[in-house]
Amino acid sequence: MFLKSLIIRGFKTFADRIELDFLSDAGITAIVGPNGCGKSNVVDAFRFALGEGNFRELRVNALPEVIFAGTDIRKPLSLAEVSLVFDNSSNFLPINYSEVAVRRKTFRDGTSEFFINQQSVRLKDLRNLFLDTGISCDSMSIISQGKVDAVLLSRPEERRIFFEEVAGVHKYKVRRIEVEKKLIICEQNLLRITDLKVEIGEQSIALEAQAKKAREYKEIQKRLKEIEVAIFKRQVEDYLSKKESIEEKLIELRAAAQEFSNQAKEISERRHLLKEEIRKKELVVDSLKLQSDEIREKIEEAHNNIILGRERKIFEEKNKIRDMAEEEKFLLFEISRFEDSIKQLDSKKAEVLSQIQQFEKANVDDLPELRPVINMGMKLIGHVNYLTEALYGKIGIALRTQAEDKLFEMLKAETSKIEREEKEIIKKIKEKNEQIKGIKKKEAELNENLLKFESAKDIKETPELKELKKEKERLEAKIGEIRGEKEKLFEKIEKFEEVPLKQTQDNTELVKEEIQLAKITGELEQIEERVKGEYGLTREELLAQETELSNLSRAKGEADELKRRLRELEPVNLMAIDEYEKVKERFDFITTQHTDINQARANLITLIGDLDGKAKENFNLTMETISKNFKEIFSSLFDGGEVKIEINENEGIDISVCPSGRKWLNLSLLSGGERALTAIALLLSFLKTQPSPLCILDEVDAALDEGNVIRFARFLKDFSSKTQIIVITHNRRTMEAADIIYGVTMEDPGVSKVVSMKLEKVQ
Repeated sequence: MFLKSLIIRGFKTFADRIELDFLSDAGITAIVGPNGCGKSNVVDAFRFALGEGNFRELRVNALPEVIFAGTDIRKPLSLAEVSLVFDNSSNFLPINYSEVAVRRKTFRDGTSEFFINQQSVRLKDLRNLFLDTGISCDSMSIISQGKVDAVLLSRPEERRIFFEEVAGVHKYKVRRIEVEKKLIICEQNLLRITDLKVEIGEQSIALEAQAKKAREYKEIQKRLKEIEVAIFKRQVEDYLSKKESIEEKLIELRAAAQEFSNQAKEISERRHLLKEEIRKKELVVDSLKLQSDEIREKIEEAHNNIILGRERKIFEEKNKIRDMAEEEKFLLFEISRFEDSIKQLDSKKAEVLSQIQQFEKANVDDLPELRPVINMGMKLIGHVNYLTEALYGKIGIALRTQAEDKLFEMLKAETSKIEREEKEIIKKIKEKNEQIKGIKKKEAELNENLLKFESAKDIKETPELKELKKEKERLEAKIGEIRGEKEKLFEKIEKFEEVPLKQTQDNTELVKEEIQLAKITGELEQIEERVKGEYGLTREELLAQETELSNLSRAKGEADELKRRLRELEPVNLMAIDEYEKVKERFDFITTQHTDINQARANLITLIGDLDGKAKENFNLTMETISKNFKEIFSSLFDGGEVKIEINENEGIDISVCPSGRKWLNLSLLSGGERALTAIALLLSFLKTQPSPLCILDEVDAALDEGNVIRFARFLKDFSSKTQIIVITHNRRTMEAADIIYGVTMEDPGVSKVVSMKLEKVQ
């Protein structure tokens, strides 16, 4: 593989499109020109095309600064574009093209586009293309004067980086970084999936219990359905059998009922005739009864008229006697009342006389003992005594004396009144006694008359009454005769009642069987509706079920037990079964993912260990080769002398040199030319240890004297047989070693142009 051409447009000072062609047989290409003409921009363009992202390596502060900024006479451009075209006929690059064109474009907004053979790619794809080829921004394929100084002036730990680049450790580091990134992502995924696994695991445990309960519930439901369907089937079969038996019996009963109905119709007609005859007899009896009742009433009326006259007189006499007795009782009561009044008047009179006597004997000082009498008097005179005594003191005593005199007079008047009333009452008592004597006399007369009426017991019948009694006896005899005929008719009717009775019994049995049939039909319909509603089965589907019961009672008991267990399990989440299956499936998937991620994590950790081991192994082997090559090149450049490369305790690289005829020295103790030549020897040893298809040297010979430049050029010639070398230089001796020279100049200020020249043609 070799670089065929470098195409630059709008990059830094290359405003116009320029193309640098490199021949396969041209081992060394030199780019020359005065200071400030833009020679080093060619190296920057090469870095840019390979995807350099470090602005300092491109010698700018921001990526848009690589775009041509314009001059006094030229306008600035909007983009910068650099292309590298490689011959890949040997398939050195891992891509199935004999020619590979790598292109990068950058715009003013800072965005970049990358292309491989006109196909847009990522920066990562571009870098992966050149990985392990020795051509990259970070490899030793591009050596500038600054890198020479870095090798000399860097600390041992930093210097190790250059040796690792040569040893190919970079590819391991890149891969290690990628693996570490994957490992970080893997760790993050592992944390997330672990949390998710725990969460779903907890959910799975809860749903597993619910699903187990739901499965048990459904199994019980299934078993209950089997048992209930079997029970319903048995019941339906039993009901259908009973229904068939009843329907057959109904056919017989209905036929018999029809026959009995015909017989009953004939008997009913005959019985109707007999009843009609009985009714006529009853009408005759009723007519005779009416006549008999009329005669009986006439007899009773005549008899009552005879007795009634006597009894009326007795009743009237008794009423009079009773009235006399009542009046006598009333008069005796009045006399008794008058006598009581006389006793009360006598008592009152005695009391008043006693009071009068007390008044006659009493004086003023004895008034308290006569208080009851005074009180009675005070009632009559309006309590004058107490009022006057309370209001007027001694004056009241005089007034009280007057009141007492007045009271005494009133008592006397009361006594006279009582005596008059007593005389009047005695007079009334005498009058009442006279009335009682008259009543008793009249009562005795009435009792005599009553005894006369009661002693007259014989009643004389009249001729009319006797005739009525004979007529009554004749009618009663006629009625008895007709009743005998009616009894005979009833006996005939009773003979006809036996057949209708049997028919009635048969009809009762028919109705009973029809009711039983309706009941069975209703039960069948209820069972069918329940089976249809609960299990979606018709009668035909139910009877087609392959279920049999050995013991119906035991099956019903088991069904009740299953229903009880269902109630105990409720409430049940029947959706938990599907939910658990989904969660379990997801949990299994996550568990698998967790296992895979763990395995991937272990593989990544193992891979990191392998990469570290390989990197260390390659580094150690490369260090031996570099040390060997460094010693050879150093000895050639310095006409003898020794060099030593060691790894210190901090894993840094220490370099000690011993120029010919001198002692061992550190690089910092060498002169400027010696340091530069030592650094070049080291860089050449890098290139010899890991030959690169392309090497770009940017003014690395600037610090060398003419003799050292000659030796440097000789080494370039030796290396150019295997490596395509592009060198930027000001040194004439280096130019002499080149096969092609490109000159960079600025005809217009700020705009670089390129001219080429093949030295073979010049010679």
